[in-house]
Amino acid sequence: MNETIINDETRTNIKEMIYTIRGLQVMLDSDLAKLYGYEVKRLNEQVKRNIGRFPEDFMFQLNEKEITSLWSQNATANISTKSRSTPYAFTEQGVYMLSTVLKGEMAVRQSIMIMRVFKEMRHYLLENKSLLESDSLTRLVMQTNQNTKDIIEIKENMATKDDISRIMDNFIDETKIKEFVFVDGQKFEADEAYISIYKLAKKSIYVVDDYVSIKTLSHLKQVNNGIEVTIFTDNRAGRSKLTLVELNDFESQYFTVKLKATNNMVHDRLIVLDYGLSNEKIYLCGASSKDAGSKFCTILEVHHKNNYYEIIEQLKMNDVLVL
Repeated sequence: MNETIINDETRTNIKEMIYTIRGLQVMLDSDLAKLYGYEVKRLNEQVKRNIGRFPEDFMFQLNEKEITSLWSQNATANISTKSRSTPYAFTEQGVYMLSTVLKGEMAVRQSIMIMRVFKEMRHYLLENKSLLESDSLTRLVMQTNQNTKDIIEIKENMATKDDISRIMDNFIDETKIKEFVFVDGQKFEADEAYISIYKLAKKSIYVVDDYVSIKTLSHLKQVNNGIEVTIFTDNRAGRSKLTLVELNDFESQYFTVKLKATNNMVHDRLIVLDYGLSNEKIYLCGASSKDAGSKFCTILEVHHKNNYYEIIEQLKMNDVLVL
């Protein structure tokens, strides 16, 4: 293994090493090998020895068409013309997993740094999705991102066991969502949790929450096509409560949302996915989605669902809420 020193210039260029392939943000094995102080061959050998840890959503091999496309759009892409095999691409989760199979302090330290860059980019994209649909604005955003280098300053790159634990907690396996716990300052992680839960729905989503806001709608932007969304609320969020203008603006860009009153029937916040179907799920939320992550809160999947059916049926009978 070649234990090279990674200089500050390389650290600030990590964003340029993140490409979008198959709709995913990924890094190439050659770039990761450079950052981790490994030869590409040795890095891939370690991956193959632990291949069970790298499913297709963690790592995949590029085909010739993808390589050509990558080269045409990124002339500086680190792809060797001498290699006998096409490069491997690692998703965000795959990059984390690499740090668990590669030996050495450098691998751990660099993994922490890369995860923070991924997280910052993902957060920016979620907050500015509508703007990024414009090609010219996309280029402007990419240029603007160069001004956010402070996220990878040396002080922030010190790795600890707690860092690794927090990183793993932030990865959301959408097939195994059971519980989330958030503490003060984890607003972004909480936003991702709500988005990931909503994306599990196949047919319908019920949100039961008397304190909704425009943030509630922002979490629903990425639900699958054709999902029926109903929000049961008395809209009690004071100055931040949902307005008719905000609802109309959302529906003009995305899809129709039904609003029904709760008539002061419930105190808890609930998310109900695919009500009445075999894949039905109910989540109990310790805070309104507009506040999640600002203080300690928990989201739990409910297993004894029968107790909730009566109240859901009553809510469905309530009047339409007029903003």
